[in-house]
Amino acid sequence: MSSPGWDNFWKGQRKSFYAVMKMATGYFVSKVEKLYHLKPTDEIFDYGCGPGFVADSLARKKIRITGADINEFFIDECRKNHPGSLFTVITTDITTNQKILGEQLKGKQFDYIILLSVAQYLRAISDLEEIIKLLGAYMKPQGMIIVSDVLDENTSSIKDAFSLFTHCIRKGRIGAFAGFISYLMFSDYRTVSKQTKLLQVPEQAMRELAARNKLSCEKVHGLTIQKSRSNYILSFTPAK
Repeated sequence: MSSPGWDNFWKGQRKSFYAVMKMATGYFVSKVEKLYHLKPTDEIFDYGCGPGFVADSLARKKIRITGADINEFFIDECRKNHPGSLFTVITTDITTNQKILGEQLKGKQFDYIILLSVAQYLRAISDLEEIIKLLGAYMKPQGMIIVSDVLDENTSSIKDAFSLFTHCIRKGRIGAFAGFISYLMFSDYRTVSKQTKLLQVPEQAMRELAARNKLSCEKVHGLTIQKSRSNYILSFTPAK
């Protein structure tokens, strides 16, 4: 699913920058809830679910989600915290994942498929396209794939840090921000990021990807705290 460096990093994670990740995911979920009026009957698949922050955020509305991730520890935690939901360990190989999901999901289809903070850790845009192709088979006719927190040529680390900093101040979580910056500066994350650059996906590339797979592509603003990152809605229906 991603380059070797990021594979090893995310497979071995336990805590990393949990506080900020949880806060950022909560922000994303609140925006999606408001935009699409999520309800308990909605079927949601979180591909790259990590420690289950999307599931945590939606549990208060009694919305159960299905999740998948390459980190076995994360999946074990998700299963403990949400015993009524299905969480599956996947791999970095699309062909293998096709078999895994075929067995685990058994033809299930979803209203919303979420790829939050996944694209930047992939090796190439072609990898993202393969994932979109795989997930398209599990999308309901009126469903959508939400590809969020995407980096492109307009992404600014300085602007993103400032957006996160101001959000932490408003929420009284300045300690979380300090911990986040410290982690980025002194952990394996920095080491891996020097060896393997985060993937940028230009808007035109995303639109071409969608067109090749007969999907509409709508760019949506404001789904993430980091304002210079992009968010896209892919669906079988014409973009608004």
